[in-house]
Amino acid sequence: MKKLFSRVSVSALAIASMATMASAEGPLWPFDVVNAADGKAEITPYTGLEKAEKPWHICVLFPHMKDSYWVGVNYGIVDQARKLGVKATILEAGGYTEAAKQVSQYNDCMALGVDAIVIAAISEAGLAKSMSEGKEKGIVQVGVINPMSDVADARIFANYDDAAEAGAKFLVDMAGDKPMRMVHFPGPQGSGWAEASTEGVKRAIEGSSIELLEAKYGDTGKSIQLRLVEDALQAYGDVNIVYGTAVTAEVAAQALEEAGNDDAIVAAYYSNEGMVDLVRSGVVTATVTESPVMEARIAMDMAVRILEGKEHLTNLRPSMTVVTKDNIGDIDLTRAFAPADFDPVYSVE
Repeated sequence: MKKLFSRVSVSALAIASMATMASAEGPLWPFDVVNAADGKAEITPYTGLEKAEKPWHICVLFPHMKDSYWVGVNYGIVDQARKLGVKATILEAGGYTEAAKQVSQYNDCMALGVDAIVIAAISEAGLAKSMSEGKEKGIVQVGVINPMSDVADARIFANYDDAAEAGAKFLVDMAGDKPMRMVHFPGPQGSGWAEASTEGVKRAIEGSSIELLEAKYGDTGKSIQLRLVEDALQAYGDVNIVYGTAVTAEVAAQALEEAGNDDAIVAAYYSNEGMVDLVRSGVVTATVTESPVMEARIAMDMAVRILEGKEHLTNLRPSMTVVTKDNIGDIDLTRAFAPADFDPVYSVE
């Protein structure tokens, strides 16, 4: 059996992260992740399987596919399923307000008699009962993108407090001693990752010149995020930093222009495809990427490894990179986004 991983010192994290993502379009594997099992934080070069031993049926649950971030995750799932030679059924709930629908979709997956379910959870608590039933039926369960506890057999998701902290630290360095007023737009309340991002921001700006005025929660639909930014600008007026989801950063320029605020910095703590041109043009000062396409690929690989009784890791985090106008040319964007001509796919036979 080929060795799945080797260990590198934690001190190599930043260098390894950039080395993994460097070049316009590099090889698919290996991809550096952080092995977070047993409280560790070790860089692990991950290499996926070439083929599955049989055409397993894997069901995949998404919160939604409203933006290019989740379309990219869909691409990673679909392309990896095809490479592995497995069947995939993909369901999306329609938004972070649709936790009950996702539970129903999980139950639909069980009714299909699938071998594994890959879950980007809207609410882990809401799914708990169904996941317990799935476990009793012997269904392999893998968490992807959104936080998932040990109820799953394996998981790969970003620590969004770390992502938000990384981006906010960059903003702290930019601000220096200049007093700045920030409004943070974490995403949907109750998701877990949104609240975590707020904690990361608070850690980063503690003792700095940046004041956090408010964390304004809401679904990541564009119309909702635009309204939240508009409300914040009306409430506070002299906002210097708009920091939040990738969707927030996409719509912020419109709200700032309408408010006559030409000086505010816009940044995001995760990336979608819209960030690329906005960072290159300078409209968005910084964003953070955890390479969600690769997270999706690894989640599918984990599911197959578990089904086939092969060596596998259980608790992974992608490494983070702050993306700016100065370094975006060095980043392999195929690990973060779907190809431009890719449309969402809901079934792989």
